[in-house]
Amino acid sequence: MFEFANYKIDSKVILAPMAGFTFYSYRKFMQMFGVGISYSEMVSDHGLVYDNKQTIAYLKTDNLEHPFGIQLFGHDSKTINGAIDIIVKEKIACDFIDINLACPVKKVTKQGSGSSLLKDLDYLKKMMKEIIQHSPFPITAKIRLGIDDEHLNFKEVIQVLQDLGVKMIAIHARSAKQLYSGKTRYELLKDIKKDMTIPLIVSGDIFTLDDAIYALKTTNADGVMIARGGVGNPTLIRQINQYFKDGTRLKDADLDTQKQYCLTLAKMMCEDMGEEKAMRIFKSIGPKFFNGFKNSKNIRVSIASKINTYNELKSLVDSFQIT
Repeated sequence: MFEFANYKIDSKVILAPMAGFTFYSYRKFMQMFGVGISYSEMVSDHGLVYDNKQTIAYLKTDNLEHPFGIQLFGHDSKTINGAIDIIVKEKIACDFIDINLACPVKKVTKQGSGSSLLKDLDYLKKMMKEIIQHSPFPITAKIRLGIDDEHLNFKEVIQVLQDLGVKMIAIHARSAKQLYSGKTRYELLKDIKKDMTIPLIVSGDIFTLDDAIYALKTTNADGVMIARGGVGNPTLIRQINQYFKDGTRLKDADLDTQKQYCLTLAKMMCEDMGEEKAMRIFKSIGPKFFNGFKNSKNIRVSIASKINTYNELKSLVDSFQIT
């Protein structure tokens, strides 16, 4: 358990911000399994400042998600602060603002945002200081180990951010150059927690309970972020929390349970964003509920390419059996 944003967090699992995934209904679905903290999708500061309707839609919440943070990306404190002002104006009930210093994708870094901000600590310090002074919300940050193997400056970045008053740091245990491939290097974070006075969350390649055990025991972090590993496998959240509560290893969900979870999320998405849009987005999520099951190729392909309505999905899922 740790304290954050006036909440006592008794879960080891944090739902990572994921573009295209952590929209409102997905967050609500995952919270049922014991997520301790949730983030919005990555939100462009320019998108908010220039009133982009799709960007503003990323802020949707029922005001009952707590603690809930909005993750912003940008490279100029003035624009980021302008985005924060809009969040205040729109009366979005978020508990913190997370600044993305981790995204390695070129379309983000070429603007000077995301992980590219790790290159210049003097500029980063100035930018973050101005954001923290302006924001009525607590500020957190997500970072990487560094730009590349020759510039693994995470220790310096953490110290700078902590000294400025950042309230929590999440670190993806790869360099920006690695993108999302190659080995995560949790061993590099082995001793970092002892020099921190704020919560540490670790991230990267958490697909199984054993992945989470290794990451948490190696780093002594307060929590672990679940991203791609939780898509289609929400039971992983319960497995992690139960293990760190009493050492029990919960079994993976069986087929009937996965079918139920699949349909529950699809229905929640339809209610959230309308059936047409929901089913279009669900094509990239739904197949993952059946990964690893015998003879599941046909249902996974059908969901990804042929299903356009909830009733079509339900008929397909209800008929699927392991033979």
